[in-house]
Formats: sequence, C-alpha cells, structure tokens
Amino acid sequence: MQEITVRVGDLLFDFSSFGDWCDSARRKFLMSGARAAETICVDSAGRVCQKGEEFQRARDENTFPVRVYYVLCGK
Repeated sequence: MQEITVRVGDLLFDFSSFGDWCDSARRKFLMSGARAAETICVDSAGRVCQKGEEFQRARDENTFPVRVYYVLCGK
C-alpha cells in the first residue's frame, strides 16, 4: 500500500457517526459553502472517506468522527 501526505486547510465540520453523515452531509456542505471537490474527509484512523462504503467501514471499525477539511493545493 502506498502512503502519501496531503496538506489540509481549515477544519470545516465533522460527522460524529454514520447516522450523522447520512442525516446531515448535504446540509453541512451547503452551510459551509464548500464543494465536495474542494474537501477531503478523513476518519480517526487517518483514512480518506470518499464513498459510502468507506463511511460504512468507518462505522464498522468505529473510526468516527470523520473530519472534513479544505484541501490545499500548490507548493
């Protein structure tokens, strides 16, 4: 498995549980003004969560909260 480092910006919000993600993802993104393409979601084990199955893994492995950050691009 390859490992990379990603620079993140400000913490925008988090999801405290799988249910919180299901119930509030759309609203939290709208309220933050951030587009999903500008963010990265990371569980407490440091793994990226992009798809439903990755959020399910976080639920099953008890690695919530999943935090949502702006991604910083450039040098």
